[in-house]
Amino acid sequence: MLVGFAVSNYKSFKDEQRISFEASKIIRHKAHVAIKRNKRILKSGLIFGANAGGKSNLVKAIRFSREIVLSGLDKVNLSKSHFRIEGDMYKQPGIFEYRIIVGDFEYSYGIAISYLDKTVLSEWLIRIENSGKEIYLFNREVDDNNVSHAESEAEYTSIEEKFKMDFYLEGFSENMSEAYKRKTILSDIALRANEKTGIFAEIRKVYEWFEDIIILFPSSKYNGLNEVAADKDKKMFFSSIMSYFDTGIESVEGESQQMDFDKIMDNIPRDEAEKIKIDISNAANEHPIMFKVDEQVFELRKDENGNIVYNKLKLNHGNEDDMFDYNDESDGTKRLFDLIPLFYENRRVSMILIDEIDRSLHTNLTRKFLELFYKVVEDRDYQLIATTHDSNLLDLELLRQDEIWFVERQDDHSSKVFSLNKFKERFDKKIDKEYLIGRYGAIPIFDDNFVLEEIYEE
Repeated sequence: MLVGFAVSNYKSFKDEQRISFEASKIIRHKAHVAIKRNKRILKSGLIFGANAGGKSNLVKAIRFSREIVLSGLDKVNLSKSHFRIEGDMYKQPGIFEYRIIVGDFEYSYGIAISYLDKTVLSEWLIRIENSGKEIYLFNREVDDNNVSHAESEAEYTSIEEKFKMDFYLEGFSENMSEAYKRKTILSDIALRANEKTGIFAEIRKVYEWFEDIIILFPSSKYNGLNEVAADKDKKMFFSSIMSYFDTGIESVEGESQQMDFDKIMDNIPRDEAEKIKIDISNAANEHPIMFKVDEQVFELRKDENGNIVYNKLKLNHGNEDDMFDYNDESDGTKRLFDLIPLFYENRRVSMILIDEIDRSLHTNLTRKFLELFYKVVEDRDYQLIATTHDSNLLDLELLRQDEIWFVERQDDHSSKVFSLNKFKERFDKKIDKEYLIGRYGAIPIFDDNFVLEEIYEE
């Protein structure tokens, strides 16, 4: 679980900004808290703020650093990712630090990158013992002479394990290749070592924690709709949830349709499309296969006439003879199709981040979604971080004070992150009204002297 995250010199974050999920002494909404390693960790955090305040940049900072962790600097766009208001910030490092609990241990993992040289300057993974003692599983840094050093102070289970760690770290030391300057030790070890126990298994678990993060932006689309159409249990699940949220959909169905390759592959070069068609046709003779085009997943099979067919999602609004396609639905219903899989995907999940959770949703529906989330995760260690403009969610009957965070643009155009909990508000306070009148900041500030007619006159 995420205990805390810090970022500096990334987009609107100039100086270090931190968000914490360590629960305070508040006793309400106990189901929103998980006990891990004798720490009380919050299962959610909602982030409020004005447009252009930096809310989305907090989610982007996690996505950006996660991509570096998993795939290296070659897979991210470093151009203009630094704090750009001050001209020389591209010369300063971007720093991202996570405090996480994975399995039986707490860790600090961090990485510092150079926007100028496009290299990793520093990286560390520290195991934090129950006693508070910190042990560097690995530590990597570049000295003043631009020479890299990597070392570990871990205790090893065997001499072979120590030799292997020394071998891995040597690749990130003095004679490091250009490729290694842009990748992480965490990913290198996790993807190369296959031990089931010991230090390498421990490092692998930390890597998997990053791998299992789910991040949704307003433009994110769930790519498994045709999987839903082919799966009886998923169709029943979607039908129940869509009915619960009062979308007008009575049931989610599947309809077998012949694959129209010419239409689906319009944006794929003809020669490549023909090769794909042959591959699919040959494979589908034996068993159904999964195929992805433009972020949409198709499960293909052959019917009794030899045609390649797939299950297409259809939506019953009360007339089984004329069902709706997904594209016929409102933006709000489509948004639900993107969010609902979070409740049933049978996979490891460490954390879910949703930028603009209220996008296209009625305020009551967003609230019901959060209430359902808390029920689903009551006995699980999922965490949800979401940004929102919906001030109606600022309700202490729904959220704890320490689950509410604000992001505010400062005079120098940098973003500041702070918690509602610092205001020491009572549980019965109507904080939505207090927020809108500016008590907590993080709201738009308008020029009351602005006169539109004067602009036309000029």
